[in-house]
Formats: sequence, structure tokens, C-alpha cells
Amino acid sequence: MEFINVNIGNQIWMQENLNIDTFRNGDPIYQAKNIEEWNNASDENQPVWCYYDFDPKNGSIYGRLYNWYAVNDPRGLAPKGWHVPSIDEWKELMDLLGGKSVADKKMKSKDGWDNYTSGGNKTIKCPNCLSWNSEYRRKVPCHECRDSRYLSVKLQVEVFSGNGTNESGFCGLPAGGFYALDNEFSGMGSHSTWWSSTSDGEYADCRILMNDEELIGEYDENGYEYDEDDYSPRIKYWELYNGFSVRCLKD
Repeated sequence: MEFINVNIGNQIWMQENLNIDTFRNGDPIYQAKNIEEWNNASDENQPVWCYYDFDPKNGSIYGRLYNWYAVNDPRGLAPKGWHVPSIDEWKELMDLLGGKSVADKKMKSKDGWDNYTSGGNKTIKCPNCLSWNSEYRRKVPCHECRDSRYLSVKLQVEVFSGNGTNESGFCGLPAGGFYALDNEFSGMGSHSTWWSSTSDGEYADCRILMNDEELIGEYDENGYEYDEDDYSPRIKYWELYNGFSVRCLKD
């Protein structure tokens, strides 16, 4: 089987999400046609795949959704000559494209992503005491935030396109996913999640693209600052029984 690929730095990626129903040795992967079938397979730590909303039409655009037991199966989910990337290989891709949110725009397709809004009621770091050190803070209380360090503000609401530039050629589409804990499909049009091969046996790391760029900015929706040395929230770990996309990397 031939796959369209794209060179990004020293890496060669598939240009589309995986859309196969057999392992590398030819064994079929169980298809779930409803939520009960998905949960029964995942409860037994068995590999399973499905279409978003169990609709085959979605597979032709976004590929199939797999649980992590399919990713980790010794028969090999990735076709010969390919592998499911580790989280370090995902991070390497981000670095090759300029790092963090810069890479996201370059990875996203030019269309297919929903618009998103910016503004409204937000929590921001208090500008009055932003630069105070802990010693000064103990001596002088902040009259703006009352030492909570955060303020609630109302910003003008603006509408933005969630589409990217696809400068990388990665063609990241918003395929959404199946969230087994809630027994629902969610996110088509607004985000995409790809499994990595990296797991602690309970959770696996994933690479995420989102259409709301404020959620991947310096602060989250509660005003908490992300660690500048890590890749959150673009890298997130999820339970193994969820259904996410797979994008393969050349060996």
C-alpha cells in the first residue's frame, strides 16, 4: 500500500491519518459499530477502531480512530517501514517547525477548522504586581488583586479563523476523538489528537492541535501559567481506552 508522505526536517511523515483495518501481519483489527462494542473491547484491553460517530463517510476524510491497545499491539499497527511516533519524536517535529504554538499553525490544514472567539470574561495575571518578588509582596499588599495575583477582566469579543497555513505540508485536520469516559464523540472541526507510542501503562502521551489558540497560549482559562520548559498543553496524556487518530513516521 502506498502512502503520501511529507519531509519535515530529518523526519518523513504520512500526510494523512491512518485508515487501515488490519495489523501489519494481516490480522483484522476489531471494528466497533456502537459505543457498547467499543467499551467491551477496551475493558478487555483489546485493540479496536471505529469511525467518528460510527459513520464511514468520516473515515474517508479524517481516517479511523483507534484505542491505544491497537497502537501498542505487538502485531504492529503501523504498516511496514513505518511506526507510531514516540512523544519525543512529536516534540522533535514541533521543534523543527519553530516550537510550541508556531508549529501548530504550520501543521494545521488551510481549511476545515471551525472559527473561534477571543475575549469576553477572562482571568489574567494582575498587571500591578506582575513583577513583584516574594519579599516585596510580603511587605506590600496589592490593592488591585488583593494578593490573589489574578484579575477578572472583560475583553472585546473577536472572531478568528481556526485554519492554519499548512506550511509544513503535514495537513493536520480537526478529526476530533471518542472519549470513552463520557461515551461521546467530540471535537470534529475544533481539535485533533494523535496517539504516541509513549505510555506508562495507564495513560499515553498525545499530540494535540486545537482551534482556540487562546487555550494554547501562555495562560490557561483559569489564569495559571504553563511551565515554559515543557510542551503543554500541546502534549497531553489520555486514558488508553479513548479513540484518537494515528499519524505514522517513517522508520
